[in-house]
Amino acid sequence: MTDRIEKDKVLAAVVRTFFKYFTLGIIEAYADDPNDMSVYEPKSVKQFVVKHFEKYSQTFNEEAFYAFSRMNYLEEEVEEELQKFISSDSQTSIMDLMRFACRTDEFYSTMVSEYKRNMELLLCGVFSATPEQASMYTRCGSIGNMAQDYAETIINRIANMAYEKGKNIKEK
Repeated sequence: MTDRIEKDKVLAAVVRTFFKYFTLGIIEAYADDPNDMSVYEPKSVKQFVVKHFEKYSQTFNEEAFYAFSRMNYLEEEVEEELQKFISSDSQTSIMDLMRFACRTDEFYSTMVSEYKRNMELLLCGVFSATPEQASMYTRCGSIGNMAQDYAETIINRIANMAYEKGKNIKEK
């Protein structure tokens, strides 16, 4: 039997990982010298976040949709369920799609809470990467658990995609 992990921990890790790596990508794309550690100081981090504020939600919705739908649907059911969801409403918004990926109101509200918490930290120039901050995530035991190795795959993917999107933000 594979090891299991609570989905609320994974959800928090997905959100935290997105914010961390997207921001690092942006900083490295724009910093004159990424080896100059001053670009990682709170004042500088805050400036990068404010300058690209609108890109955070847009990119998060794109990347987290994949992560959350993989967490909440079986691989073989997600496409069919998504087609049913979209065909039932011709006015499907990005937030509707995020609600679909989250599957339940509990998961969605936990995600929103984590998104706000991580954005607030970044607006203060703080990456939510310290063990203390990472342990202060929004708990929601009712959303269940999942295979730990699958969770790690999802988290690694969002780290890579978020970093790549942040690094390529200058090209848009």
